Amino acid sequence: MTQLTNDQKYQLNKLIDHRDSISENLFHIERILKDYFPQEYDIAYQHWIPQMITALYEDERWLSRGERNMQDTIDHINDSQSGSGVKKYI
Repeated sequence: MTQLTNDQKYQLNKLIDHRDSISENLFHIERILKDYFPQEYDIAYQHWIPQMITALYEDERWLSRGERNMQDTIDHINDSQSGSGVKKYI
């Protein structure tokens, strides 16, 4: 069981803030495409928008595009404090 240092906890919170900022920016990109470029929005929604959302969060609305996403990374860092994360990913 590894305890996170205060600096690591601070940096973990920054990771979460950056992830949420990316998600917010993606929301604004979606709105622009949907409102002003609907044909491009349809194509983006079929291809890269779901992949980006899936990469950031464990969002079960989308098909998984890989083994891990950013939420898995955050959960693994948090779990490493209690020791449960090691078992989860081995």
